[in-house]
Amino acid sequence: MRVVLAADHAALDMRNALIERVRAAGHDVRGVGPDSGESVDYPNVAEDLCMELMAGRADRGILLCGSGAGVCMSANRFPGIRAATAHDTYTAQQMVEHDAVNVLTMGARVIDVDLAAEIATLFLEARFSGVDRHRRRLNKMIRIERHRTMNPCQQLHDAGQSIWLDYIRRDILDDGTLARYTSDLAVTGLTSNPSILEKAVASSDLYDDQIAQLHGNDPGMSAEDIVFALAIDDLSRAATILRTAWDASGHTDGFVSLEVSPTLADDTAGTIEQGWALFQQADTPNLMIKVPGTQAGPAAIEELIYRGVNVNVTLLFDEQQYRAAAAAYVRGLQRRHDEGKSLDVASVASVFVSRWDTPTHAVVDDDARFKVGIAATAKCYQASFDVFSGPQWDALAAAGAHPQKVLMASTSTKDPSLKDTLYVEALAAAGTVNTIPGDTLLAFADHGELGGLLGEAQWQEADHVLASATASGVDIPALAVQLQQEGAAAFVKSWTSLLDTVTQKTAALQSA
Repeated sequence: MRVVLAADHAALDMRNALIERVRAAGHDVRGVGPDSGESVDYPNVAEDLCMELMAGRADRGILLCGSGAGVCMSANRFPGIRAATAHDTYTAQQMVEHDAVNVLTMGARVIDVDLAAEIATLFLEARFSGVDRHRRRLNKMIRIERHRTMNPCQQLHDAGQSIWLDYIRRDILDDGTLARYTSDLAVTGLTSNPSILEKAVASSDLYDDQIAQLHGNDPGMSAEDIVFALAIDDLSRAATILRTAWDASGHTDGFVSLEVSPTLADDTAGTIEQGWALFQQADTPNLMIKVPGTQAGPAAIEELIYRGVNVNVTLLFDEQQYRAAAAAYVRGLQRRHDEGKSLDVASVASVFVSRWDTPTHAVVDDDARFKVGIAATAKCYQASFDVFSGPQWDALAAAGAHPQKVLMASTSTKDPSLKDTLYVEALAAAGTVNTIPGDTLLAFADHGELGGLLGEAQWQEADHVLASATASGVDIPALAVQLQQEGAAAFVKSWTSLLDTVTQKTAALQSA
């Protein structure tokens, strides 16, 4: 486990002793804060430690002062931090198992180093139980924190739709932005794609040092392997920040997503091989492997689910594509169930919304303009109630299976004449996910309006919109296939550009 320790001047000797003891127990330990004995205010050392947790660089923290009280109060002012003082072994275990505490505080003037080391050991060995009553209480604590800044994002979350950030760049981890989003904007997951990663690497020097280090350690390392190493580093840190959401939801939320190479969109065997290898390499339980929902996708989805890999099925555009992906998920779970394996495997089905706009807005009439993507997504949501019902699914659910959630993707508004929160507002739905780009997320938090949730009335409206579009000459199934192919090609283009950027940076850093 990655552990960070910090102390003010009153507990510096205890901190240094605990670093050695905790490291000897097999943990990866770092000390932060002052190293001298000069007086330092305890809020400062609490901030030093909490920023490491908020950045995803540590899993747990141990924070020390004279009594343990000052640093405890200070730490609990930071988003995502649950700090508690323990001067006995019972509390050290219970506060993790029942309350998911991630920062232990102790007083160097209250207990000696030997007892502190015993308490620290039990704190680090303990795991959140996941028992229903403990998850219920943890969710209530999280809700209290979020209600400090009640906004439309929290209202959307309370209505049953998870908000995942559709963006990652290393600086939003380093400066605590993602951690603040989890607290203030109810963000409980994160997605990325080759286009996002390409822009992050190409437009900044945030990754240069790691690129140089990776190449220096292995000069023969391919650009693709470097890219995956960069992505896994970022996503593992993000997963650490989101781990509480994963625990509190009973492993149905709190995920980050890593995409296989877009060049494998038509390669079932290659997707399985790489998806399985990346999942093992990341070694992160709340990570999903993104698999395109192309014709080669269902067989890969089924096999990866069977192997216990969480899967985010991407590039879905209509009900036919969605049903194929959902059926593959069920088949994978059924194979696990038949062999007596755990069904604690998760999946989402990402249906792309706004990409319908460009090819349809000049063709359809006013009844369907800028509504085709919303309608297609609404029909996928309606279909999910059919897929995840009936005797087969009921048996799987009784054995612990979770329904595959519909994920609303590509929900930023491209046309400046439209409201910038149009697709978020139109696709609010219980038991689903909306993955939202940063600008759209902030816009919705500022002036979004949550009306009704998707239901029977919206499904009827979707039927009307799709019928209207068809009458205008739009071949919905054919266009869905075209959009999927174009989306896959766009990701390949971004992927190729990303590999070229890494290759160029590697050469430049080598010669510098």
